[in-house]
Amino acid sequence: MLGEFKNIFKVACIYMATIIGAGFASGQEIMQFFSSYYEGGFYGIIFAGILFSIIGYVVLDKVYCERIRNYEEFLFPTVGWFLGWVMEILVTMFMISVFCIMIAGAGGIISDKLCIPYYFAVLIVALLCALVFFTEIKGIVNISSVITPILILGILGFGLYIIISKEMAVFNFSGTISKVTDNWFFSSLLYVSYNSITSVVVMCNLLPYLKDRKTAALGGIFGGVMLCLMAIVINFAIYLFYPHIATEDLPVMGMVDSYSVVLGNVYTVILLLAMFVSALTAGFGFVERISSKISINKKIVILVICAMSIPLSTVGFSGLISTIYPIFGYMGMFMVFVIVIQLFTKVPAYVRVEEKKRSYIKLRDKKKWKSKAS
Repeated sequence: MLGEFKNIFKVACIYMATIIGAGFASGQEIMQFFSSYYEGGFYGIIFAGILFSIIGYVVLDKVYCERIRNYEEFLFPTVGWFLGWVMEILVTMFMISVFCIMIAGAGGIISDKLCIPYYFAVLIVALLCALVFFTEIKGIVNISSVITPILILGILGFGLYIIISKEMAVFNFSGTISKVTDNWFFSSLLYVSYNSITSVVVMCNLLPYLKDRKTAALGGIFGGVMLCLMAIVINFAIYLFYPHIATEDLPVMGMVDSYSVVLGNVYTVILLLAMFVSALTAGFGFVERISSKISINKKIVILVICAMSIPLSTVGFSGLISTIYPIFGYMGMFMVFVIVIQLFTKVPAYVRVEEKKRSYIKLRDKKKWKSKAS
């Protein structure tokens, strides 16, 4: 029983690690996509949590039942050849964007705290990412399994501490926070859409860690529920400190610093870990995309990508969240619709597996016939 729970928790941690990046941990994503809609923000978080649970369940269940080993095996049978290639380009562009920005953010924090040159700090982060990429998906899984529980405890702990320590009526304030869209429903949909781009890519590589169908399904659902809970806590805390943190790049950091410099330093470490794990998941997905398309040693591809990310890491953090993320959210919305629809039109697992076997046998026989004919 305990071993089964550990497997489910590990899968959920990997799923959450693709979403709990710096934007989530800092509160910037929550503030722009949810807090700006006041009461509607809470409804939006619940809606996003349900969607995350559905996406995690559908994708991981499909990966286990159909023995999917990579993103292409999931993508092309799901959306077709043409749309598959469009999504491929979208995913690749998004992951390199996130990778560069997170490396820049982590480098900025290290530079400020250690008083070292900014580009030297970025180089350190890029090299650390490269070392993890060399270990393949195993390294991502192991690091996510360690860092994600720390992020969960840190975010929930600091969020609840802020809420308990601050006494002020929620929703009783004037002014506005910058909105991404005109309503909370569409904003929530955008938030789930762009976050799902990386998470689906990573989940498609988790077959070795899905011991059974129950682990796959509950891992996805539990991940969505925990994301929802953490977002509610952060959202509530942001309401308590508005309008003082409305212009902050790192809202939660600003709230924690108002209580204690020591606590602020602790949360800085949590934020740094969030940036690092976000860079790892996005960067790993990008490496997988590129290395599958070119016949060059994967280690060389990793080194080139990490080296290129250093000069590309120049976009502002809040600027990323308010501009780049919504753009990719619109583009990724189609994939979210396709995944959610599969929840209601699912063919039984044994039928899908048999169909896949028949397709494979048919393709194999066709190749044999061609070879005999020639």
